[in-house]
Amino acid sequence: METRNCLSCKSSFEITDRDVKYYEKIDVPSPTLCPRCRLQRRLAFRMERTLYMRNCDLSGKKMMSIIAPDSKYKAFSIDEWYSDRWNALLFGRAFDFNRPFFEQFSELLQQVPLLALQVVGVQNCDFVNQVGWSKDCYLIIEADYNESCLYSYRIFYSKMCIDCTEIFKCERCYECTDCENCFNVKWSQLAKQCADSAFLYDCRGCMSCFGCVGLRQKKYCFFNEQFNKEEYERRVAPFDFANPQHIKLASERFEKLKLEFPRKAITGEMNDNVSGNYIYQSKDCNECYGVRESRDCSHCLFIRTAKDCMDYSVWGSNAERIYESQACGQNIFNLRFCADCFDGSHDLTYCFQCVTGSNYSFGCIGLQKQQYCVFNKKYPQGEYEKLTARIIEHMKKTGEWGEFFPMNIAPYSYNETVAQEYFPLTKETAENSGLAWKENLPWTTGKETIEPSKIPLSAKDAPDSILKEVLACEATGRNYRITEQELKLYREMGLGLPRLHPDERHRRRWISRNPLQLWQRLCSKCGTEIQTTYASDRPEIVYCEACYLKTVY
Repeated sequence: METRNCLSCKSSFEITDRDVKYYEKIDVPSPTLCPRCRLQRRLAFRMERTLYMRNCDLSGKKMMSIIAPDSKYKAFSIDEWYSDRWNALLFGRAFDFNRPFFEQFSELLQQVPLLALQVVGVQNCDFVNQVGWSKDCYLIIEADYNESCLYSYRIFYSKMCIDCTEIFKCERCYECTDCENCFNVKWSQLAKQCADSAFLYDCRGCMSCFGCVGLRQKKYCFFNEQFNKEEYERRVAPFDFANPQHIKLASERFEKLKLEFPRKAITGEMNDNVSGNYIYQSKDCNECYGVRESRDCSHCLFIRTAKDCMDYSVWGSNAERIYESQACGQNIFNLRFCADCFDGSHDLTYCFQCVTGSNYSFGCIGLQKQQYCVFNKKYPQGEYEKLTARIIEHMKKTGEWGEFFPMNIAPYSYNETVAQEYFPLTKETAENSGLAWKENLPWTTGKETIEPSKIPLSAKDAPDSILKEVLACEATGRNYRITEQELKLYREMGLGLPRLHPDERHRRRWISRNPLQLWQRLCSKCGTEIQTTYASDRPEIVYCEACYLKTVY
């Protein structure tokens, strides 16, 4: 094992013998940055929630895009980008061995049209991003296989859910986080196979429960007290799901109750030899977060069905041997230092948005069904192999080989990207680091047309004219509107109209989850040393897995 100091944040980090074997297998040098700085660098190339209206640079039609209207980068609508009206090979150029690789790649990036949005297989989902195979959804981000869902993040196989984060196979859920197979559940976290309940935390198989923590296979419980059906209904009856004061009081009591029950050191199930958090059905995964059905992975974030990957963020879906890449997935193999490459592509190095079976390419952008290309120029196989070997030797001399794309060549400003959510910087710090900063984000304030006091508490009491009004977020002042689809769902679910902007609602759900960082602490029951995302100075009771299972079952 070797200990190094990160060239960016100067903190020390370890390179294990397992890491060294992996680097040798995929033929790359060991990293110069710590895992967190490597993650920050990748996330600076990930745009999710910052959306603009602009014209397509091919057709001129209005479209929604992650590329700002005043950006120097070109953007095509999804249909135009995938059409035969252009060809990325037209932007091909020879590699200049007298200049650094990243400098030349940045120039090519400014010339090749980029995808306005990352969307595939959707129906009637005009305002979504990073979404696949979904129908009738609005403002969901990083989500697949959903129907009639609104304002949610990282939701999968769900239907008629609003304001949810990290849910799987849920229906008619509201303000839920990390829930699975739930129906008609509200304001809950880490609930599984629960129904007709509200304010649940770490509950399994529960029905008709309210304000409960750590229960298994229970019915008619009210703040962890067992009642019969009649008494439970009498206790719940006064609660008005549309009244913010009722929600506030219930939340405060619920949060106090949560601190009385133990938490498991690692959130996850059916794992073998894993570290990190939010890991499911995985094996031999080291410091991974949000991982499902994966094995032999290290320092990975939000991936599923992946194998033999390292420093890989977002997606997966039958991905193998992926290194230092982000937002790549769907039957991919052997990608190094890539971003937004997917759909059957393999053997790519330093590529961006190369898709639909693009293979054996180096330093390319926007390729579709191509192979043996360098800087978007096609070569015979033998010539390609000799040229890429020369470029790698050149990059070793310039100190570029083995590093992901630098943040200062990303086609987005730093504060537009997911990096700002996880690693927030001030404008001054960003600009001093050579990073772009966007002054005029697509946020509006001060244009509200209705006073908060005049907004009905219950959606059932709101007239249809509320759809024409502009509201203001009570926390940030940002303007937002109510859509016809969400008003209908609020009425059906007996909810109130939201008083916060969708992004603020997302932020609050997200910070309710644990950070992407591990600490050493002792099990609160047996004293065994554990690794967990609960810092040692946090007030929660944290158990090792053995003690936790003995307690709740």
